[in-house]
Amino acid sequence: MTRLNTVMSLSLIFILTSASLTQSGDSPIGIFGYFQNSFQHWTTFEDRKEQNSFSVQQLNLFFQKDLSRDWTAFINFEFLNSFSSIRQWGAANLEEAWVKYRANEKFNLKLGLQIPIFNNLNEIKNRTPLLPYIVRPLVYETSFSEFIIIEEFVPDRAFLQVYGFLPKGETKCDYAFYLGNSSNMNDNREKGQTGIDTTTTFLAGGRLGFRYRELKLGLSATHEKKNGIRTLDFISLADSLGREPSELMGLPKTRLGVDMSYKFTNFIFESEFVTVNIDEGIPELELDLDFYYATLGYHLTEQLFAYGSYWVVDVHSALLATGDEKVEDEAIQTLNIGASYDLNDRIRFKGQFARVKADEELHLLSHDDVIKEEDKFSVYAVAVSVFF
Repeated sequence: MTRLNTVMSLSLIFILTSASLTQSGDSPIGIFGYFQNSFQHWTTFEDRKEQNSFSVQQLNLFFQKDLSRDWTAFINFEFLNSFSSIRQWGAANLEEAWVKYRANEKFNLKLGLQIPIFNNLNEIKNRTPLLPYIVRPLVYETSFSEFIIIEEFVPDRAFLQVYGFLPKGETKCDYAFYLGNSSNMNDNREKGQTGIDTTTTFLAGGRLGFRYRELKLGLSATHEKKNGIRTLDFISLADSLGREPSELMGLPKTRLGVDMSYKFTNFIFESEFVTVNIDEGIPELELDLDFYYATLGYHLTEQLFAYGSYWVVDVHSALLATGDEKVEDEAIQTLNIGASYDLNDRIRFKGQFARVKADEELHLLSHDDVIKEEDKFSVYAVAVSVFF
């Protein structure tokens, strides 16, 4: 049975269960979702020619059921890039499957697979009809996960989370603390059960926030230990460093994030910063990731919204082993302008233009040489987002 058939079978079961429960007087299962269809035109960059394409960029299908007055269950399936298993397009993911206990606004407990709270956008990144972007700030654009290591920048899965609000007058303090698997997941069937952590470590993280009227501030952090580094052959890397491969096991990885958003009359400003460090304990190795975005928008009318947004992704790596010293810096800078129009509460039309500059600089310290590459390209996009 293909993955698509499995998902369709599960969906049918939920629908039939919902119908039967409604007839028996039990609370029904709520079925709803979002999808975004887009058309994008990319100008020439690197070795790729100019191109354009229609795409079902993302679809999320949700199932929700109130189990009692205080307990709620929730499931989220996500489909990316015109998903088709037979054509090997895109991806289908079980994004969430959790049960929540709500005592009051001060204390909530989620148990099960979930998207953890990190900065402002991580938890709501899949709500495409509520966001003005077609292409979201890069580390949140799940349709790009095939070629951008977005899971290195933000946590995408947790299994236990406590969160809530502590109100006092017009001021609110919010908090979230969570645990999940580390990123050392088994994806090789020959090594046993897939989708499970291969270590005894955890992802631990949280966010502390402050809200006053239309001002929202937050500080987020996560910590875990990684075995090796994605996109790098750590056996060869260990050899280059003159170390045993076991010394690259359990590398501490820390994310720090800061977010701010503010609304003033018809203006909206939001910004985030994320920094990731995974080089601690090995002086000859440096690996740092940084991401920043800022968006300023204005409601021209109640339905029409226009914005400008600037994004920066920086990747810094340094291999300082004797005789092979090299430092590499990659930067992607994106300037966006866009607009969205709400036809009604369920349909949002969008347009977006992005000018992208990609720089790569390699310093070969052992040869006192610098290699630079620069590329510029543009992306034109239109889309329709639907809540159903």
